[in-house]
Amino acid sequence: MTEVPPLVSICIPTHNGARWIERSLRSAMSQTYQPVEILIVDDASTDDTAKIATSFHDPRIRVEVNKSKLGLVRNWNRCITLSKGTLVKFLFQDDMLYPTCVEKMVLILEKYPRIGIVFSPRDILLENPHDPTAIDWEKQYGTLHTRFNSLSEVNQGIDLFNQWLRCGFAENWVGEPSCVMVRKECVERIGMFNTRMIQIADIEMWVRLMYFYDLGFIEEPLSAFTFHPSSTTSLNIARKYPHLDRLWLMQGLLCYREIRRTHPEIRWLKFLEIARALKLQLVAHHRRKQRATPLLPVRPQALADYLGYLLLDFFHAAPSIH
Repeated sequence: MTEVPPLVSICIPTHNGARWIERSLRSAMSQTYQPVEILIVDDASTDDTAKIATSFHDPRIRVEVNKSKLGLVRNWNRCITLSKGTLVKFLFQDDMLYPTCVEKMVLILEKYPRIGIVFSPRDILLENPHDPTAIDWEKQYGTLHTRFNSLSEVNQGIDLFNQWLRCGFAENWVGEPSCVMVRKECVERIGMFNTRMIQIADIEMWVRLMYFYDLGFIEEPLSAFTFHPSSTTSLNIARKYPHLDRLWLMQGLLCYREIRRTHPEIRWLKFLEIARALKLQLVAHHRRKQRATPLLPVRPQALADYLGYLLLDFFHAAPSIH
């Protein structure tokens, strides 16, 4: 009897993506691998995103529309929850998958059962190739995987975790969700994306998967990431508002007994992040009093939310981070 290949869920979380969703969806439909389901989860868009998505009469496509806006990271989690596949391949509304992307990633995951996550480099598409911000971003983040000492087809996740930790998990060494495929059962076992995070919820997930599972790597671009003024990455750069993502990353890692035992230095990194946030608040307050050039502090509500979490955690009553 021929073994049935695993079902892959190509998950497209979207919000007001009418401008790009057709290109993204067509790249999912053009995959050489079968079977796939193409799951579009529309986060209460106010444009024609859902209308465009439902206009494709392809039995592989399933469109879910949230009754109210969940927000970016919560919608990622809803994609995972609604997906039917054993493997999950994210695809953002403004990105593209190359035709063999799913096929080549499935091959690695099938070959090595210990792998929980596989990724490849991605090409960068600049909507405005003359924009100085976009040019600088591409120079700094166009190639990510070379930050690891070396990568092969299959890698011990804990080794890569330790390499990344030595740099304090600075920057993204893997890439955005569009260049990654994960084993759904692994995500369900370690927990979903951290919805308290703004910019690096993907990094936090990759780091956790690396600690508990091996990592696969394919040394060729299998997707394209689009950088444009209204992308989440661009908006976070433009706002220049400091947030507590790295603090939540450390806090989330410390939720695991295994990580607390093997990597006690993460507690020190957490304290450094707390000190950084408090220093920003104090310096910003001082500059306001001196009527000097303002320095953006961490948003007060974000800091209050974190301190509230610590208080509940002290009494062993904190809600799950993941």
